[in-house]
Amino acid sequence: MLTAWAITIVLAALTIAIHYEALAGLSRLAPWLNMRTRRRMILIVFAIALAHGVEVWLFAGGLYLASEVLDLGRLEGAFTGSVRDYVYFSVVSYTSLGYGDIRPTGFVRIIAGFEAVIGLLMMAWSAAFTLHVMQKYWGDQGDR
Repeated sequence: MLTAWAITIVLAALTIAIHYEALAGLSRLAPWLNMRTRRRMILIVFAIALAHGVEVWLFAGGLYLASEVLDLGRLEGAFTGSVRDYVYFSVVSYTSLGYGDIRPTGFVRIIAGFEAVIGLLMMAWSAAFTLHVMQKYWGDQGDR
């Protein structure tokens, strides 16, 4: 159980660090982007989506480690053990969508449950950042 909590804490810390660095980098880069506001916003949203993708893959790797290497639990149901299944389950957990076709068992449930909490927080942080950037550049240029 302590191992699952340790993995969860490490994954959460890495996810928050990745997200912070992505948003901080975008914040520094945005003023230097010499383009219309619409293109700037599309680029920023795409970059944020890329950060979320990296975070999903990070959790998928953590789930693989916990399940296959450390034997802390399993993913069951419509699950074959492929990389695609780990990433799919991670996306479904990170977004709090939870289809239910794949279920975590054992201590892997701790990681999956907290992935949903962290994913929700990261999406809220992304939305707040995007709103802030939109207000700043739409107000400055009037170029929508």
